Amino acid sequence: MTDHFEADNDKSWWAGPWFLVSAVLVALLVVLGLVLWLWPDGQKQLQSQPAPATAAEASSGGESVCGLSAIGGTTLTKAPKDVEWEALGAIYAPASKKHGPGAVDESTGVRSCYSQTPEGALLASTNMLISGNDPQVLLDTIEARVMEGPGKNIAIGQAQQRVSGNDTATVPLEVAGFRLLSYTDDKATVEVVLAADDGTEKVYTTTATDMVWYEGDWRFLLQDDGSGGPVSGQISDLSGYILWNPDNG
Repeated sequence: MTDHFEADNDKSWWAGPWFLVSAVLVALLVVLGLVLWLWPDGQKQLQSQPAPATAAEASSGGESVCGLSAIGGTTLTKAPKDVEWEALGAIYAPASKKHGPGAVDESTGVRSCYSQTPEGALLASTNMLISGNDPQVLLDTIEARVMEGPGKNIAIGQAQQRVSGNDTATVPLEVAGFRLLSYTDDKATVEVVLAADDGTEKVYTTTATDMVWYEGDWRFLLQDDGSGGPVSGQISDLSGYILWNPDNG
């Protein structure tokens, strides 16, 4: 990583499940002078809904589950085209007719079905992170979109605590940029930067997600301790990232 990245290598709140956006929200809420309570250790882990397979059973190949035909590609050096941004509370979510999400569950708000491309992986990762702004959507998304394993159970338990605790704390966030860290037909790691304005400057927080292609869609992987991708932390600027936000597509 470049020297503008401020990673925390200790066992701290950065080590929590990445897609709770705890890293993002803690950094931004502190800057904005708000309070975010941290999850206590040793909370009861709730059982998730059965998933079709574990990470070890994930397989590649096959078309998108909702019929998206775009395939191929191994790199992503510019922001994807044909992207529209939909307001979801305090943040805008990206969508593409070509790359997804091809389905949005009307009852839960879970966004799914992406193309087997770097663009599809980027859109899947970004929408997963954005789901953290609504505790119930986050919980439903974890249950539906994360591969089975101990880390999923930990994440469900933490998300359930947010739901039962009526945690409605949000901040106005915006997607700011990304990097494709790795990509093959059946695996991808995408780093997405979110930004907030504290009134004097923009604050940037970055999070990476690990994904596998399984049964026609990108699914998310967690380590057994609930941690996710290899990167999370606050950065000082967008040097080295591809700019991507609702203003530039």
